[in-house]
Amino acid sequence: MRRLKTYLFIACAFFTGTNLLAAEIPKADIIVALDGSGQFKSIQQAINAVPDNSAKRTVILIKNGAYSTEKLIVPASKINLTIRGESREKTVISYHIYDCGSPESQNKCPAESWALWKDNKELVRTSATLTALAENFIAENLTVANTAGPVGQALALTLRNDKITFNNCDILGYQDTILLGKDGMRNYFVDCLILGRTDYIYGGGIGFFQSCEVRSYGGGWVTAPSTPERQFYGYVFNQCKFTYAANSPRKGDDGRKIAIGRPWHNYPKVTILNSELCEEMHPEGWPTTWNMTYAATSDQLHLYEYNNSGKGADMSHRASWAGLRALTAEEAKDYTMQKVLADWNPEINQYGVKRKKNSR
Repeated sequence: MRRLKTYLFIACAFFTGTNLLAAEIPKADIIVALDGSGQFKSIQQAINAVPDNSAKRTVILIKNGAYSTEKLIVPASKINLTIRGESREKTVISYHIYDCGSPESQNKCPAESWALWKDNKELVRTSATLTALAENFIAENLTVANTAGPVGQALALTLRNDKITFNNCDILGYQDTILLGKDGMRNYFVDCLILGRTDYIYGGGIGFFQSCEVRSYGGGWVTAPSTPERQFYGYVFNQCKFTYAANSPRKGDDGRKIAIGRPWHNYPKVTILNSELCEEMHPEGWPTTWNMTYAATSDQLHLYEYNNSGKGADMSHRASWAGLRALTAEEAKDYTMQKVLADWNPEINQYGVKRKKNSR
């Protein structure tokens, strides 16, 4: 009966012009609230309660609050899960573990925090506040942060499966904010703010960033890609804004230039299209080959730019690497969301309705 009512509602909406997305279909199945007004106070307990391997999408609504006591994991069995915040600015998920030279705590600090989660090997594999191992995972309308600061690797997100979406989120860190941790797996970020300083979007996965603000503290590198040689796409930024963050938590950052990236492993691929690059961008774009001796000479690195604006978009002083260049208009057609994400369209929900554009 519930399903029949849903179908009838959709049919009525179609004929009357009602905005289905305004009705927030599907509604929440589970509610998390710190004040006890939901089924759970703990986000992890709510995730654990989601049916395993369900063909139906499960939606967890997280009410406003500062959720700062859990290092979270979405197990691989929790497919088709959405976690939705009540408010992007007021639903804040954070933790503070970072990588350090402490073998007795698996090189994670603070040791007392690591000790709370050490029995789950996947959970402590990285320092991430949120680790997502499940296919078709969606996070929307919330903030995820690692609050450790400038102390080393301190991830907000580790993403290690296919078809993962972040919609209308703030993703905050300093070093290694987002790890696209599995080669070839597709990740989609739309209308997000991503903050960091050092290699803060990294790994071998595929990332399509649509209409995001990519905000950098000075002196660092936005990306550290490790794209496999035979993987055509790495990171694609479309209609994004690359901006500068003042008042860095680390002394000496303010006033320094921002690099698009530095090559990490394999054959990095990063494309920036139709975007605005602030004047604080490093004129070379990729000012260092880091530890990759072939980075400047291999045409298997694809470091492309097309139709960008802003003072940082001037390519006349870019590094003279074999794989770094501007795309032609014809070549740029290969970097649409449809091409990069192939048979997956994250803009369409399970009802066949297009995602509405977010506003802040």
